[in-house]
Amino acid sequence: MTTGTLHPLARDYLERLRHAAEPLPRDVRHDLLAEIEAHLAEALPGDATEAEALTVLDRLGTPEEIVAPELPAPAADPRGTREWAAIFLLLLGGFAFGVGWIAGVILLWSSRAWSTLDKWIGTLVVPGGLAATLLVLTMAGGAGGSGSCQTGPAGAPTQCTPAPQSGTPVAATVLLVILAVAPIGTSIYLAHRAA
Repeated sequence: MTTGTLHPLARDYLERLRHAAEPLPRDVRHDLLAEIEAHLAEALPGDATEAEALTVLDRLGTPEEIVAPELPAPAADPRGTREWAAIFLLLLGGFAFGVGWIAGVILLWSSRAWSTLDKWIGTLVVPGGLAATLLVLTMAGGAGGSGSCQTGPAGAPTQCTPAPQSGTPVAATVLLVILAVAPIGTSIYLAHRAA
């Protein structure tokens, strides 16, 4: 670098450019600074007047304007309509006779917002979403039995025995809680990972 022979305003300009170019990759930053410095060395000899220096620097534009085209574009939010629909259908689509959940799986696997691991988690953690949880809960409630009644000769009940009340085992309760929380947790996980 030949900053020693440059006009003082050009040296200040290069310093501001160096600061503005910090976010750039090292090789891009180095090439940009070298190119601008070579241009300034050619356009502004050390004995140039301040007015000449200001004219050349004004034509270049601000350091921020020079660096802006070199900066990488900000990443777009990968969570579009497809991703939100996939998350919603994986959670609640099972209530539409399971077809909604299947549509959610198709949307999940066709999206680029998630890794393969995320897609497997979305597919395998409680297939059917909350509808599967409700189905298991309904089946567990009907499995308790309703007791029995003995009828007399006229068909009237003479003696009824209630079903034994053993209480809900702790393991079954924990399983039902897991079945309810897992689809919700998976939806939150997928929404977070899509970001």
